[in-house]
Amino acid sequence: MKVLVVGNVFKDVYLNIDERAENFETDEDGVKWLDIGFNTSEHRFFSRASTLGGALITLEILGRMKQDVSFVKKEIRFTEEEGIEFEKTSETDLYRYILVANEQTAYFAPSFEKATKFEAPGGPVDCIFVDRSANLKSSRPILDYLEANPTTKLIVHLKKTPVTEALAELAKRADLVFVEDRALEFKHSNIVYLGKNAIKYRGITQSFETPRADLMTHLSVYSILAATILGGMLLGLPAEKCLKFAKTNVENSNLDACLSLERLEELSA
Repeated sequence: MKVLVVGNVFKDVYLNIDERAENFETDEDGVKWLDIGFNTSEHRFFSRASTLGGALITLEILGRMKQDVSFVKKEIRFTEEEGIEFEKTSETDLYRYILVANEQTAYFAPSFEKATKFEAPGGPVDCIFVDRSANLKSSRPILDYLEANPTTKLIVHLKKTPVTEALAELAKRADLVFVEDRALEFKHSNIVYLGKNAIKYRGITQSFETPRADLMTHLSVYSILAATILGGMLLGLPAEKCLKFAKTNVENSNLDACLSLERLEELSA
């Protein structure tokens, strides 16, 4: 299946704060607090790691599940031999900085996300997947493409944050919608609910264990769940197996890589 992924690329930068050099306090709920004064004081971290996230997670998972995937930015693609490939040196304009203290995290994210530009593919595609990272200002370019290509399926992933008008319009047209909040006032005949510890779809519930926050962000968890389920559906697998694959992928992936289809089959058996 040919799949076009629409979304943004984030670079997550992890800084492990050195608790030996910093004065942390822990409240009654077990949450760590660090008082940082902007007075030119120096603070210490003992390791730094970075990883690419956002739509690239989706691109990698669908590629590893044997789908023919491309990205809305033509300089980025997935090949089974090389994984994610870049034609340009600039990988992303969006950064998230994640401070880590003994497995607990705090996020610094952009106040304004870069708009996602939809570029119509050169040839027909079987499916367009609007990733949770997408920041679309208008639904018109995608709707125009779908009108000209009525057999192309549309899949939309809605975040918890207020749904923009563009995403709401696309979701109404979508063949499948991923939703992260059951309280979201959105009606659709084909919805997958993604929770913090469970997935629900057409009467099927699949529980999963959330990885440590310092090893995988909750944002990445939602992306892995949705992409794995979609990959399974595109393979024609039953819903129960798609949800089991999603559980397996989340519980066994890390910052660097997700599981191949063969590994998913092996660990889900």
